[in-house]
Amino acid sequence: MSDYTLTKEGYFRDGEQLTNFSATIDRQLKKHDGKKSETFLEISGKIGEDDYPTITVAATDFGKFDWIARSWGMMPVIYPLPNVERDLKAAMQTLSEPEMLDLYIHTGWTQIDNQDMYLHGGGAISKKGNNPDVNVELPHDLRHYTLDPVAKVTSRGAFRASLNLSTIGPPEIMWSLLLATYRAAIGETDFAVHLSGKTGTFKSEVCSLMQSHYGEKMDARHLPGNWSSTPNAIECQCYRAKDALIVIDDYVPTGTSWQVRGLNKTMDQIIRGQGNQAGRARLTDTSNLQTTMYPRGLIMSTGEDVPSGQSIRARLLICDLAPGDIDPKKLTIAQNLRSSYPVAMRGWIQHLSGDLKKIRDGMEKISTEYRDTHRDLGHARTPQMIGELKATLEALISYGMRNEFITPDEASRLVGSGLASLEKQGREQMNYLRDTEPSDVFLEILRYVLSAHLGHLRSKSGGIPDGPGELGWTAQASTSSGVQKWKASGPTIGWLDPDKEEIYIDQNQFPFIQKHAGGKLNMSRQTLLKRMKDAAILSRTDDLRNRNTMRVMLGGSQRTVITMAQSQVFPEDDKK
Repeated sequence: MSDYTLTKEGYFRDGEQLTNFSATIDRQLKKHDGKKSETFLEISGKIGEDDYPTITVAATDFGKFDWIARSWGMMPVIYPLPNVERDLKAAMQTLSEPEMLDLYIHTGWTQIDNQDMYLHGGGAISKKGNNPDVNVELPHDLRHYTLDPVAKVTSRGAFRASLNLSTIGPPEIMWSLLLATYRAAIGETDFAVHLSGKTGTFKSEVCSLMQSHYGEKMDARHLPGNWSSTPNAIECQCYRAKDALIVIDDYVPTGTSWQVRGLNKTMDQIIRGQGNQAGRARLTDTSNLQTTMYPRGLIMSTGEDVPSGQSIRARLLICDLAPGDIDPKKLTIAQNLRSSYPVAMRGWIQHLSGDLKKIRDGMEKISTEYRDTHRDLGHARTPQMIGELKATLEALISYGMRNEFITPDEASRLVGSGLASLEKQGREQMNYLRDTEPSDVFLEILRYVLSAHLGHLRSKSGGIPDGPGELGWTAQASTSSGVQKWKASGPTIGWLDPDKEEIYIDQNQFPFIQKHAGGKLNMSRQTLLKRMKDAAILSRTDDLRNRNTMRVMLGGSQRTVITMAQSQVFPEDDKK
């Protein structure tokens, strides 16, 4: 076996010099991201009396030694001897005595010594309290996630201050935000929350109060996320912020069409990742699948608008603030109590760590029962969202009452207020989803095209229909005999048959109608027709040919059309 030695001149093997520099492994870091673990080596070096900066090298790259020139330049030399790199690797491993260290690079739950522990910037919380000796290294944007507050406030006072946030604005909004904040600490979830409102409605300030439950320093000017960041950067932040709330601020779809599309694409990617609990698969440079990053906590988004698209809205619990909704005096009081909120969250997490699995199982049962008995509450995802927040409410109030933070009478009142507010918010959610239902959007855009005289309908024979002014025709000067003249506006998009009370839309005009939908009909004609059939919008379909269109003789020609009842396009209520 070779005899390796290290002097100030470098490494030697059996008296033969291998290098003109020394390098030792000072620390071996095992970094855990909650899904996988990777090992890194901290290496220091010197030539003679000149020290080189300590560098961090992935263990898988250690034996390649290209990190030497990349980090320290060309002065360090490995001499051209047979098997020299193999010998240098063995010499460094043999003669180094590195400190072994586990390093966690995410927040949230993990198992340490068979105990459930919650990681944050100041250590790890278990049922015994906070252990600052657990090494946690969070990305710069998440550096304020710390539940080791210095505030001298009692657990009771902190809990009550936190619950009082439900009173600073509309209860249905404030309870939804507050319960989502506590729900985030329980574990991964498949929905996000979006708070919209004009500038001046205090939406960022309100969300910062929720974010402060995970770190006092995260005020409205130090929120961890922003929608102007790149999708990859946001994905990484949301992946590291495991089992925690992460506010992504400032969804403002303005600017050029390219900028708006880019922002909407980012929103779509991130919220789908939250809703599907999966990220986009990526290949490494060696064509191997690498770990995908997706939101592992709960996103709370703010913006001046609500994202479009039914599939995105279905994954969001949407709350809308109007001017005057937030009481400025109550908001100021809440901001002055910001240091209390991490104390409240730390107590909640310590409670969860006592029996995390049992608590999760109990809450899942409550949320599932709610979902199964409220399937008529809008989209299929909505009852599950409300059910999870309901389960959080009951668990949170039970925790507060057990620790005598609140009285039984207060607990009963809070549960009643919270449940009523959640159900109201669930009904509000139905309105946002209805606004993006493709069938409703198609009818809305069709009415707009006709009323704005961008296109017109003709009679079944191809002439002027009854009531042409409502169907895209413009009145012209009357003839000398008093006959009203009409001019068709835009292209012919369809025909009206008053006898059958049906409207026929030319299927070839779908791109024209889609163009005026502002991105709300980004789907194929076949998909839209299927949605319209499922929604009972189509009055007739061609079952023999297995088509959702009909072949009808119109204007002297056989045409393929989308057939709808006249009352679907022009409801009686609209005529009153």
